[in-house]
This record gives sequence, structure tokens and C-alpha cells, in this order.
Amino acid sequence: GWQPPCLIRGLSTRPVYEGALQEFETQFLATVADVPSATDPAQSSAVLRRLVKSNLLSFTDMQDNPEKFFMAHRLLATIGLNGFGIRFTVQFNLFAGSILGLGGAEHLAMLPQIQSKGELGCFLLTETQAGVLSGLIVETTADWDAASHEFILHTPSDKASKNWISQGYTAEWGVVIADLRIAGQSHGPHPFLMRLRDAGGALLPGIRIKDMGPKTVANDLDNARVWFDHVRLPPTALLNKYADVVDNEYVQTGPERMRIEVIGQRLLTGRLAIAQAALLHALTLHRRTETHAQHKVCNGLAGETTLAEMPQLRAVLRESYAALDRLVAYAAAVEERLSDCLRRGTIPDADLVEAIAVCKIKCIEVAIERCHALRLEVGSYALMHGSGFELMDMFLTAKFAEGDSRILQLKLARDRLKRVQRGGL
Repeated sequence: GWQPPCLIRGLSTRPVYEGALQEFETQFLATVADVPSATDPAQSSAVLRRLVKSNLLSFTDMQDNPEKFFMAHRLLATIGLNGFGIRFTVQFNLFAGSILGLGGAEHLAMLPQIQSKGELGCFLLTETQAGVLSGLIVETTADWDAASHEFILHTPSDKASKNWISQGYTAEWGVVIADLRIAGQSHGPHPFLMRLRDAGGALLPGIRIKDMGPKTVANDLDNARVWFDHVRLPPTALLNKYADVVDNEYVQTGPERMRIEVIGQRLLTGRLAIAQAALLHALTLHRRTETHAQHKVCNGLAGETTLAEMPQLRAVLRESYAALDRLVAYAAAVEERLSDCLRRGTIPDADLVEAIAVCKIKCIEVAIERCHALRLEVGSYALMHGSGFELMDMFLTAKFAEGDSRILQLKLARDRLKRVQRGGL
């Protein structure tokens, strides 16, 4: 039978990690064994809290051991491309990863404390009138109050409310992206770390949250709409690796200035993690379906045979494995380059940013195409709960999460045209 060339550990091209990663795989899968039965946000968040407290994957592993970070995402995809995978990547990539990549020493010191308590966080970027199709438009404001030395976080209108915030209902913490304004002057989007709930779980004053409602899939994940009503934050709330407020003045604190490429670093790691998860789910679905087909007896021209021997299914499987294997190899190469940047704490160059975008666009596109082709050939099995086909809508979330694939395609075309304008053909 077919064996995937590099499903889990093989995606890492650094053999020095092989032994440690094999042990991690066993422990990690045991810790998340309850994920399929955790069908509501309370159960699902409880599983994540246990995983966080176990420290199997540290909040700093994205930088210290990026192969382990990406491998964890792939392991979850073999269980199923469900809401827990989104909850997991929000916690370790968008929330903790933002603190790791954008925070100062004081913020980094908070990560072990948050992890030891099993506390959860969310990432509040998208807004009601500025979602994945709109680009990075931030109307939530963070005004500096020179008199009290505080930031005043505010949602000026309903269209500026934070929208589709995954884990927004169950999280104690949030990294909020807001327009930093000092003396009326805007300095653009900046990240702020804040508590959303007190020790008893109640929302802090000035914060209002509404559930986004039932979904077609992933109802184990809570998604929230969030408003802020003149919430006062201490000066330490600003993640200040790149910028800070000193003596009531905006200052740049390092060689890099705060800009979209800096805030968007976690979108890059997220795009690669999502692309790999889509590939792994597609490969797992194919292998599971092939196993079913090998035991499904049906009538052929020469008498009894199995569904797996039907030429149309054999052709789909052959084409799918070839297409998915090529992209697994491409994703592994992109992961190696990005892991090097994560270790060194550097911002990926334009070529790597483009490669990551291509990886997300193509991996998810091919995963959708191949899984759709597969389900057309297996009859009623594709309708059965537990087959994996019931999670097909999760591919849609992969398509628009961390930057909609169509928007990324337009961005790639725009950037290429700019290069031609500058340097010619």
C-alpha cells in the first residue's frame, strides 16, 4: 500500500530533531486524544488548557524549536481538520507568537506564567467592516492619555468591532491590534496585550462580547464579536519591541520600525501551518478512504472485486498522491527557510514571503480539488460521519484564514508588476 513520503517527522529536514520529535509525537497525540469527543467550546478549551499546562509545546518553541511548532499543527490535522486546530494555532501562533515576536522583556517574562496556569489567549485583528477580504484596516483606537499615562482602547463604531475572533469567548487574554494615537496623531496599527476576564472569569469593565452564532462546521470553537468602551490600559500593555511611548512621545525602539510586515509575521507562520495542515488532512482522508475501499466488496465485470480495484478510484488515488506529495515536499522546503528566520529572529525577505503565500494558495487549492475528486468516486461513504468528508468545510476556513487566498493572489500579481515597473522585464 501507499505510504506518505514525509507525513509527520519527515516534513522536518533536520535529522538532529528526529529522536526528540518522535517522542514528542507520542506524547502530544496522547494529550489531545480527547479532541474528537470535545464537541463544544467548554470541552475543547479544557483540552487546550491541559495541553498548554503540560508544556509539551512551549510558547517559545516557535523560536527555539520551530520544527516542533510546525509538527504539532500537522499532528492535529491527522486527527481531523476541526475547530480545535484553529483554537490551537490561535493560542500558540497568533497569541503567544505575537508576544514572542513583538513584546519586550517584560512581556516575554509573562509567557511562562500564562502557560503554567493554562490560561488562554486570542488575537483581535479583523473588524466587522475589515475582514479577510479587506486587507489590514484597523479603526479600533488606542489613544495615549498624557495626564494619566494610560492608553484608552475604544471601538468608535459597530463597523470597528473586532469580528470572528476565534477563542474570544473562552480566553482570559487578548492581543489587540489598534490604531495608536498620540496627541491626535495616528501612528498606525500597534499590538496591545490585555486581560479580557478577571480571575473569576467575568469580563472586565468596558468589554462587551457577542457570540457569532452556529456554523456549518467547527462548533467546538467559540468565535466572538468584541467591543471596547474606553477601556484604560497601562503603558506596559503596548508590545514594545519595535515602538514605545516615552515622555509622551512616540519612539522607535529598534532598528526596524513598526509596520504591517512586522505585525504580520504571525500571519506568515500561520499561512504555512494552515497549508501543511490542509495537506495532512487531505492525505489522511485519502489513506482512510483507500483502506475503506480495500474492504468494500462490489461487483465487477469479472465477478466480485473491491472498490479499491475500480479503475476510476485507482486513477483518482494515483493522481492525488502525486499532486499532494509534490506539495508536501515544497512545504517542507519553505518550512526550512522560515524556521531559520524564526531562530534568528529576523523578518522574512520578500522572496520567502512570496513562497509562503504560494504555499498557502496552492496547497489548499489542491487539497480541496483532490478531496472533492475522491468523494465523487466512493458513493455513500462520502456522506458518513466519521469518514472525514464531513469536515470538508474546514478547507474553506483554511482558504480565507490568515489572508484570503484570492487576496494573496492579487497581492502577488501587484508585487510582480511593481518589480517590473522598477526594473523592467
